[in-house]
Amino acid sequence: MNPFFSRLVAVIASFFIFSAAWFCLWSISLHLVERPELAVLLFPFGLRLGLMLQCPRGYWPVLLGAEWLMVFWLAQEVALAHLPILMTGSVLTLIPVALISRYRHQRDWRTLLRQGAALIAAALLQSLAWINQPEAFNALLLTLTGGLTLAPTCLVIWHYLTSTVWQPLGPGLVSQPVNWRARHLIGYVLLFVVSLWLQLGLPAELSRFTPFCLALPIIALAWHYGWQGALIATLMNAIALIASQTWHDHPVDLLLSLLAQSLTGLLLGAGIQRLRELNQSLQTELARNRRLAERLLETEEHVRREVARELHDDIGQTITAIRTQAGIVQRLAPDNAGVKQGGAHIEQLSLGVYDSVRRLLGRLRPRQLDDLSLEQAVRSLMREMELESRGIVSHLDWHIDETTLSEGQRVTLFRVCQEGLNNIVKHASASAVTLQGWQQDERLMLLLEDDGCGLPTGSAQQGFGLAGMRERVTALGGTLAISCTHGTRVSVSLPLRTHHV
Repeated sequence: MNPFFSRLVAVIASFFIFSAAWFCLWSISLHLVERPELAVLLFPFGLRLGLMLQCPRGYWPVLLGAEWLMVFWLAQEVALAHLPILMTGSVLTLIPVALISRYRHQRDWRTLLRQGAALIAAALLQSLAWINQPEAFNALLLTLTGGLTLAPTCLVIWHYLTSTVWQPLGPGLVSQPVNWRARHLIGYVLLFVVSLWLQLGLPAELSRFTPFCLALPIIALAWHYGWQGALIATLMNAIALIASQTWHDHPVDLLLSLLAQSLTGLLLGAGIQRLRELNQSLQTELARNRRLAERLLETEEHVRREVARELHDDIGQTITAIRTQAGIVQRLAPDNAGVKQGGAHIEQLSLGVYDSVRRLLGRLRPRQLDDLSLEQAVRSLMREMELESRGIVSHLDWHIDETTLSEGQRVTLFRVCQEGLNNIVKHASASAVTLQGWQQDERLMLLLEDDGCGLPTGSAQQGFGLAGMRERVTALGGTLAISCTHGTRVSVSLPLRTHHV
């Protein structure tokens, strides 16, 4: 279709739909405030402001023109008075709407407060034209109530329409079942029924608590659905309040109740949205820090591996050369007891240095991880600990898919096993040890327990290498817990590997 005709159809449709909605809301308002000109300032004002705050500026003349035509028509039909004041006020309301329109498509808590401030400013400007009239206070109360009650609903509808992915209805979509979200609909209906019952069914002696009951649906929906829930609850409360009032029975009290609960919903919605944004920002930063910590640990292990390899090659060759030279010296002077004894002593010292370097290299980088899988490395570690010869019955139950592990997680799990088994051998006096590894709910679980006497007092939090292990586990976003009741129990929980930074 030609863009001009598309725009023309949209303008005509907007004109008639807005006019019909405006008249319906004016009829409802007339039952509350009696005077036709004041009824224009209640819900029709809120509808126009709410739509202007959301729609492009090109539609503003359509909305304003439709309202003026309806006002002129009502002036002829029901003797609606104060036409110049109504028209002047509607023009003045364009000022705050124009100032705030640049922020209308932002999706944060400031948008709610900005639009709330624009509504209040527009209400003040609309009522400013009534400054010399005895109805000035009523005009201000009506515009504030109508704007803050109805305009936020337009924001909720706009947010739903723009955030939902719409697809043309075709054969593929017709066959798909409709998701009515029954749980949400039932929840809304129940809250509405409860709110209506609170307005109509409470005994007279409890009627003073009715305003406090209005906050319950707002808090409940705001907690579950954020600012949208708060604004929807505000609209439901407004309907319940209007339905509970007899015609022209204390209209000022009704308007004040509507205004109070509308402000509560708007401010609570903005606060909930702010908390959600802060929480989302915190979660994003925590995830980023977790990835950085994992990357740092992997870099550290890479450096350790390179240093261990260099030390092994260089020092290993040097010690081999020393032993060779010591053997040559002994063979060159077989009859010299001092030289032979010195050569043997040098060879013995070189072997001691080699053993020390080997132990240090093992602490610097577990050599098993370079050649074996994690499960095989843990089994090799348990054999090297010689648990059976120490009278300790061991059992390994391993169900971890190593392809899901990062290098930092592999090393961390191995070091926790290494440190835990080492503490059991040295301090626990245990007769049995069980080591389990498995995956559960997108997490890696490790459990090491024995039946010994437990760790010495205070060692569960300090010393014995456990503090360092806890720091490594925490850096990867996991937890390490130690209990020493009826033996020692070390449990580790790690999230599965995240994407690198």
